[in-house]
Amino acid sequence: MKKRYQGDGFDVTEEDGIYRMSWEQGPFGIIKEYEISKENFEKAMKSSKDAYEVSVYAQTGSWPSSEEEKLEEARKLIRRLPKLLLKNPKNQKLFSPEELEELLKKAGLP
Repeated sequence: MKKRYQGDGFDVTEEDGIYRMSWEQGPFGIIKEYEISKENFEKAMKSSKDAYEVSVYAQTGSWPSSEEEKLEEARKLIRRLPKLLLKNPKNQKLFSPEELEELLKKAGLP
């Protein structure tokens, strides 16, 4: 017997212990379906944030980056391209005063 569960913007069907998560994707609203584990089904039903994370995992095989991981990636990019500190001064908050001073020198500020 096929069971259907509705979440916030997605559906999950369960048949013979196999869970499939589906939602509309793209500009034409094509429905895509991905097999997920029972554990990920339970996670998806907890909250919209959890459902988003499960949907990313279902599509890519990788969990979305945490906020700290995203910040560290931004820091790495700015360390390679310190002029980004001049283009977007908000990025300066990502660094300690000592490292910021060093990066600003590399960017061409005295």
